[in-house]
Amino acid sequence: MNSTNNSTDIGGGGPQGNTQSSSVSVSDIIQIPLLSLTIISSILYIILVLVKRATRANKLNWYTINLCFASILLCIVMIIMCIKRIFDISTSSLPCRLQAFLVNTSTCQLMYAHAVVTISRFLGIVHGNKRFFQSTLFLIGGLLLGWFIAFAVAVPYLLIDSFACSSRNAFLSYYTLVATLIIPVLTVLLFNIRIFVFVSQSTRRVHAEGGNAGSASHTRDMHLLKTMIITFVIFIAGWVPLFISQIFIESFTLPKLVDYIFQVLPAISMLCDIIVLIYINPPIRRFLGQIIRKQQQHQQQRAYIDNTLTNREKINYQRK
Repeated sequence: MNSTNNSTDIGGGGPQGNTQSSSVSVSDIIQIPLLSLTIISSILYIILVLVKRATRANKLNWYTINLCFASILLCIVMIIMCIKRIFDISTSSLPCRLQAFLVNTSTCQLMYAHAVVTISRFLGIVHGNKRFFQSTLFLIGGLLLGWFIAFAVAVPYLLIDSFACSSRNAFLSYYTLVATLIIPVLTVLLFNIRIFVFVSQSTRRVHAEGGNAGSASHTRDMHLLKTMIITFVIFIAGWVPLFISQIFIESFTLPKLVDYIFQVLPAISMLCDIIVLIYINPPIRRFLGQIIRKQQQHQQQRAYIDNTLTNREKINYQRK
């Protein structure tokens, strides 16, 4: 594997072949802290969900936990790749097709985790009166199906030489664009549109019947629309430039600065995605706010002790 000429071996390619090792190091060095922050944020989100019974009972949170696990997996793979390129570590002991399969599988896990969240939210809202779509069996089945699809999509990398091999098949670049990006993105977009249309129709129907939920439902509509736009834009902005550039890798040469940006965008996208997940989850946001406020109060108490009280008063205060 030519480790110095493949800046990000995700999506069936890398940047243009004449990229120098210095450019690889710059983009890799920028990515490592971003990816590390994404791992920390994902672990924080998982902990915040698991420590409270109310959030554990919400099945939708388990889909977002799955998304966090997929993000952690991909971040770990990308960090390993960055370290390998920075220090020019050889991975010749692993077959090149297996290397490509592992990279693409972790990418697919994240992409289809977004699709699984969206589909489950759609079924839970549109068919909320059916107990099966609220059951633990449906939850487990949806999560397992998402992981199975991700593994299945990456199988061609075990059969055809790709970016990790000395020669690569151009077909995989187009296949990856469709199977790894376009299909999950269209799934997220179409199901979010269906959710918004359904909720809007329900709001108008309740309002026409003179219900009291009109204002609250309108607020929910707006929140849902904002969430849909933000997550979709983050999803697209982070990954599309890299995938598109990899398809036309041999047709043109990107300016070095643009190449840096394209390589770093996926890492920024994943970090922003996790931050948005935390922000749009009101129970998690409130719980995190409580932790921050308690920490601030503790610091204020410590400052009061250090700046106001005498040594004897500090001892008595701490005993209380």
